[in-house]
Amino acid sequence: MHKKYGPIIRIAPGELHISDAIVVQGQRLTGMGNHKQNFYDTIYASSSAPRRVDKDPLFTRFSGLDNCVFSTVQHELHSQRRAALSLYFSMANVRRLQPVIQERLGVMMRRIDEFRDSDKVLNVSCMFSALGNDVVNIYSFARCDHKLESPDFDPSSRDGALAGLKSIHWVKHVPWIHGVVKALPETVVRRIQPGLAEFLAQQRTSRLQVESIMTGENEGWRDREHQTIFHAILDSKHLPQNEKTAERLSQEAQVLVMAGTLTTATILELITFWLLRQPETLRRLKQELRSAMPSAAPADMDAVPLAALQALPYLTAVIKEGLRLGYGLSTRSQRVDPDNPIVFVDRETGRRTVIPPNTPVSITSVAAHRDEALFPRSELFVPDRWRGEGAKRLDRYLTSFSRGSRNCLGMNLAYGELYLTLARIWRVWASREATGPDDVGVFELFETGPRDVEMGADYFIPTPQRGSMGIRVKVYGGVA
Repeated sequence: MHKKYGPIIRIAPGELHISDAIVVQGQRLTGMGNHKQNFYDTIYASSSAPRRVDKDPLFTRFSGLDNCVFSTVQHELHSQRRAALSLYFSMANVRRLQPVIQERLGVMMRRIDEFRDSDKVLNVSCMFSALGNDVVNIYSFARCDHKLESPDFDPSSRDGALAGLKSIHWVKHVPWIHGVVKALPETVVRRIQPGLAEFLAQQRTSRLQVESIMTGENEGWRDREHQTIFHAILDSKHLPQNEKTAERLSQEAQVLVMAGTLTTATILELITFWLLRQPETLRRLKQELRSAMPSAAPADMDAVPLAALQALPYLTAVIKEGLRLGYGLSTRSQRVDPDNPIVFVDRETGRRTVIPPNTPVSITSVAAHRDEALFPRSELFVPDRWRGEGAKRLDRYLTSFSRGSRNCLGMNLAYGELYLTLARIWRVWASREATGPDDVGVFELFETGPRDVEMGADYFIPTPQRGSMGIRVKVYGGVA
């Protein structure tokens, strides 16, 4: 549609979508004059911007989780709810969480070794989801379901979250259906739609976890060196008591667990695929990791601080390119300025379009990340685009975590998991074409191709084509 009608189109009676995120002349008609900036940052304004940023209610009511931070429509209420959570997702707190992530990574590495030289196929999509689920549960509730220890990595949480997301396009038009489904016996729902039954089971589990903390039954946090999220929220001075109900906090909990189970895992599996498809990329990454981690002993690798890994340029480039092709959210994430019009200026024709107040507007990450003017050969995995002269400006258009006052709360936790996981795996594992002197074995893709990482559908997050079984590998010992 954008190719035919231009960079700004009406995609619903009251909604606009813009495909052009490149620096243009954006103008708010508030007497403040013109300002030249990335138009993405005009729509997805920061908390320091002199304007309110609401959400479109139609966009937020698709999951029956209307009272969590993500779904909060009104600007001031969102700011209040977010303030109670944001401290626990700072990079400083994530770095303090490094031992927790590393303990889970140790389990993951032992599980990988179980597949070595066997007839079993390792589904890394399920494995990475299990890792994310274990970590987010420990950080949120001081408990763990030990999905990594499960023989098949217990994909129930992953499957349930995906089933819930696959209903978004019709449920947001009939949001009352959630109440109907929740009222049905679980056996009926499981017969009709097993995945949706698992999604509803997650809702019940989240509520039980929150209630166990509220009643003092869950005291696992006392043995933790890090503060757990929901114990801290209940003590938060940012929230009044009416914001600390079990119902609202259980919605917050389910969103955090869903995001922790799916989003980082999606990027890890995509990067795994491309590293195994591109030996030279993997070879360069392993060379850099060997320089940062001279010893491949687990204890020595764990001793390397997260901050040191974050300073590695090629690992950072690999992660950024994975985030670009993974998109983050693939769906429209509208923003609404309830007070001011906004002017969009077409950078090619100079035509000005005045967007009235209260108009939902979005720029999807898919549109930004596949813009050939920004990312030539955008369909390819090219980490080098994030290095060298001019690469820094591309950071402005990496929108996997959105931006502004409503960006992804878990961004720093996701980055921490990405750096630690990729470094731990690829320091000692390889492909046959990119082996190193102290590697313990190699991965080979098994019945896996580009269709398993390319977006086949938009179900809030990018979903592979129907029939995909995830990223699967065979594991072999010896690298001679």
